[in-house]
Amino acid sequence: MESLIISVIGPYKSGKSTLVSKLQQKKGTEEDVSFFFFKYGGKDITLIDTPGDLDNPTLIASVLSVSDAVLFCLPADAGVNAQVGEMIVLVDSAKIKQGLVCITKTDISTAQDIQRIKSSTAVLFKGTPLEKFDVIDIDINSEQTIADMRAKISRLDYDQSKSSRPFKFLVDNAFETKGMSVAVGFLTAGELSIHATGIICPAPFTREMSVNSIQINQEEVQSANAGSRLGIAIKGVWPWDLPRGVEIRQPDSFKDVKSGHIEADVSQLYKQPIMDGSKLNLVCNWQVRTITLKNVKMEGKHLFADFESDNNFCFDGDDRIILLNKDLPIRMLRVVGRAVIS
Repeated sequence: MESLIISVIGPYKSGKSTLVSKLQQKKGTEEDVSFFFFKYGGKDITLIDTPGDLDNPTLIASVLSVSDAVLFCLPADAGVNAQVGEMIVLVDSAKIKQGLVCITKTDISTAQDIQRIKSSTAVLFKGTPLEKFDVIDIDINSEQTIADMRAKISRLDYDQSKSSRPFKFLVDNAFETKGMSVAVGFLTAGELSIHATGIICPAPFTREMSVNSIQINQEEVQSANAGSRLGIAIKGVWPWDLPRGVEIRQPDSFKDVKSGHIEADVSQLYKQPIMDGSKLNLVCNWQVRTITLKNVKMEGKHLFADFESDNNFCFDGDDRIILLNKDLPIRMLRVVGRAVIS
């Protein structure tokens, strides 16, 4: 079965959580995000609900970097603010090509309010992937609206090429049961089967492992395809060796680095100077690192630099790498842009 990972983003009190709670059939919660699940139209759907009152943009960047699509919730009873603008830049930097724009709170808003938010955001969406997303008015009390939403979500495209890539499992939490550790997370590429062997990474967590069992929504399965949210049992590894950000990858399919060369397309809206000694935040999947730049060269808005990271991180050519400056005040754009590492 095809599986999609969809991030749900939006500003504070945008009605995100209310919408996904109507769509879901099962729920699992971490301390900062919630995971909602439902099946429709031959697809397994995982929705990742993010907090709206976010001071640190690295969480939304992480969620977007692991997602196949996005639901962008915009409340009709509020205007566009700096948080909305920053989320638009994040979606653009993550290069997510499909999703839905959901105009929420239409049941408590006027027709003029609804048109106002559509018109103002259409200008901001220009030149980004969001300008091609369907825009849907959400009446949260309408069963037909929810049914239509499920149908539209199930028609989002599944990238078949993901299944033929080396497997990549992103851990977001782990626990112990029956003498084994169970790692919970997303299989974002490849196929994973019982008894498959892999490498836990990055350093210093590096070690070989094998899969003892696999569960999807608490049901035992023999294998899983890209896009699935799984629990996998591993012998000989403690839960504290599997913190969020650790990944399990197919051997010889990735790089594990602490330094290197980085290039980035810097957002036209990012106005802070970038120079030797600048510290930026690098997000790759659930991994968040602080890097220090040196030998910086700017050609227009394209950055070339060497870097040193505070800790190792792992990546491959298909990973989305986003640069941020999370220490800036929330009223300023903190998204630098998308990066490539060599």
